[in-house]
Amino acid sequence: MDFTSYRSQLLQQREGEIALFDLVRNFSQWFFGLLRNFVLVGGLKYFAEKSGSTVLFYLHEFALLVILAYCLSYADRWYINLFGFLANKRVAHWLNMAVNFGVAVLLFWAIHHAVSTIVAEISRAQA
Repeated sequence: MDFTSYRSQLLQQREGEIALFDLVRNFSQWFFGLLRNFVLVGGLKYFAEKSGSTVLFYLHEFALLVILAYCLSYADRWYINLFGFLANKRVAHWLNMAVNFGVAVLLFWAIHHAVSTIVAEISRAQA
């Protein structure tokens, strides 16, 4: 038995599972980074409320806006094409744009509400 051959075969990576584990690892890093940022913004809100500092208040508001923009940056990856079957492509494009604009407004509202709620709860938990 060749020890070098045995050693090279001792630890093998499966082909199909590498992508799944990489996906889990990347999602975990993204999620905990986002969670850390939420805690930071919640801490800024807490300190701004406790100290009455205008600078901390505006820093908190800016950080909240940045997190909101970060979350919304994932929303532009999709395009809803409900009217692709229409013969008039110009009308189909404008109808699709109207639908996508409506979805973007709803996503903006939902993400803004979620971010504000999360930050408020983190701020309250620190009190």
